[in-house]
Amino acid sequence: MVTTQLGFSLLVVVASAPAAFGHGGMVTPESREIRTMNLDIDNSFGWPIAMRPGGDCLNNTPDMNLQTVPYGQSKIEMRANDGANHIGPCTVYLVNPDNVSDKLQVGQLDDCMRSLHPEAGNKGDDPIPAEMSIDVPESGLPCSPDHCVLEFYWEATHLDPHELFNNCADVKLSGSSANNESGSTTSTTESPTVTPETPTATTTSPNTTSAPSSDGTYVSIGTDGLMKTSMDEWCNENCNNDPPYCPETTCVAA
Repeated sequence: MVTTQLGFSLLVVVASAPAAFGHGGMVTPESREIRTMNLDIDNSFGWPIAMRPGGDCLNNTPDMNLQTVPYGQSKIEMRANDGANHIGPCTVYLVNPDNVSDKLQVGQLDDCMRSLHPEAGNKGDDPIPAEMSIDVPESGLPCSPDHCVLEFYWEATHLDPHELFNNCADVKLSGSSANNESGSTTSTTESPTVTPETPTATTTSPNTTSAPSSDGTYVSIGTDGLMKTSMDEWCNENCNNDPPYCPETTCVAA
């Protein structure tokens, strides 16, 4: 196996793709979706699990060019684009690649995408940073240190039903976070100490301008094939939500 040494930060990017939903995805370490499926980081890579090509990342083709994650505490960093720093918890797991039901939580943060920006973003905003900590133990692991799956799971609760996202990176565990930082091949910048603020309970519904459907039926625009079927379902669920989320660039009344 080939191992790639990298800094111990993770980034989450929210797509500014044709559809205007709150797409999220881990980009460092790079996920299977990028490395083995060649999904576009700006759209299909970051779609919700139910809509994304390949579905649940735990079932996708493993990446045997393993990346390195350190033992101990380290920071993971996220980013929301286009103002989509939606409320909802992020959780990070180490997973056994041979038995994906065997996993260990190594990090969790409520409203993680708002840890550095507690207010709701707005469409067109510059990228919004966020961060959380993970703590990788040296014992009690569900997987061999020579190959674990690092799963990033985000439950965006701004809609009902919630939007669920995950991305998986195939990793090797090694050293401490301090050793990894000094030996990283990437430039290292010390993250500032941040005390996460609690977001207000009020959630601002995104602006939607699609005309209401007389019979409650909507269709997606700009998609075709199997993806259109999934997108039509998404439009019908969310345009009929209370409050509705029905971006005119994505959904129209049938």
